[in-house]
Amino acid sequence: MDTKRHPFLWILSASLFLSAVVLFVLFRFVVTPPAKADTSPDPMYTVGEWQGQVAVFEGEQTYPKQVYDMPVSGLPPELQQRLREGVPVYSDMELSVLLEDYTS
Repeated sequence: MDTKRHPFLWILSASLFLSAVVLFVLFRFVVTPPAKADTSPDPMYTVGEWQGQVAVFEGEQTYPKQVYDMPVSGLPPELQQRLREGVPVYSDMELSVLLEDYTS
């Protein structure tokens, strides 16, 4: 094909290529994806502190389901802080393991 006879094809090809590059850059680096809705499940329990003791709260309850004879003050400082903030627990197995760690 003679490029002198078909400059229109060259211009069309170049503009399509340039458009593809611009769209790629726009969607790859400029447009942010929509924020995902928080689909994480609510915790079954929260392990926390109740009157200075390790306690288990069910769901969103403010009164503990179970209080253990384990003073929070006897735990390492980082665990004390976690208990004051509340540790979310998503299964009975996870609760068992966590309580074993705190009470042993």
